[in-house]
Amino acid sequence: MAMVECPRCGAMVSDKAKKCVHCGEVLIPEEKKYCMECGAELIEGMSECPNCGCPVEEQLNAQLNEKPQKVEVTGVKVTRKIKIIIGIAIAVLILGGVTIFGVTQYQKKKAAKEYAESVKTYSDNLELATVTMLKGAGDAEDCGNLIKNVWYNAIYKEKDDETDKYTRPDGYFVSDFNDALGNLFVDSSFSSKIDSIDKNQDTVNSLMKKLKNPPEEYKDAYDALSDFYDAYLALTGCATDPSGSLQTYSSTFNDADTDTLNSYKAMQQYLGD
Repeated sequence: MAMVECPRCGAMVSDKAKKCVHCGEVLIPEEKKYCMECGAELIEGMSECPNCGCPVEEQLNAQLNEKPQKVEVTGVKVTRKIKIIIGIAIAVLILGGVTIFGVTQYQKKKAAKEYAESVKTYSDNLELATVTMLKGAGDAEDCGNLIKNVWYNAIYKEKDDETDKYTRPDGYFVSDFNDALGNLFVDSSFSSKIDSIDKNQDTVNSLMKKLKNPPEEYKDAYDALSDFYDAYLALTGCATDPSGSLQTYSSTFNDADTDTLNSYKAMQQYLGD
């Protein structure tokens, strides 16, 4: 064990002593802890850095277990005041570095993780919107085809097991095709399908609002989805609100049906397996 001279009273004390046994002078000040990410001063017991948010429990424990390195300066007495000044200067330099470099490595990692999660959420919503539109389009196609058949058979007095209960409810044809379509839309089974399409539209509209600001890598996918959405709206509209003559309705419905199928095929390349 080596003996050193107390800088305050000049008495000889052990170089391992934290305080002078003669005058109480602090010989080995407690070492401060700094964040390994940004350099901010840490206080024991903190769960994260107050400056950058980096978890510090492990690095605090590591720093507490480190043995301080000895620095021997021959012929020079380092006073307590000089040590304080040096410590302050180091802290200022470290904090200045944080200001200059801005975002820390931890913050960059955190931002990258959050971005990856947002992209994953966007991808999931994109696929959900596509599948939901496909389901609604399928139901609209079934309803639209039935509307066309009822409309046609009511006008041209065609018998058909599927449409007779709407066109010939009493065993003979109704006098006006509008009566046949009215019978169709008050039918509980058919009206239930129309309600399902309406709810499907509400769900799709909500998803499209979430998807309107796509990440850079999903802009092409969003454009394809928008085309599918336009065709989907046209097709479901034919089912929920038929209008015009039989000829114009049939043409509008067939075009919407074809556009929906083609836009869905274009959308498939952006979907997962």
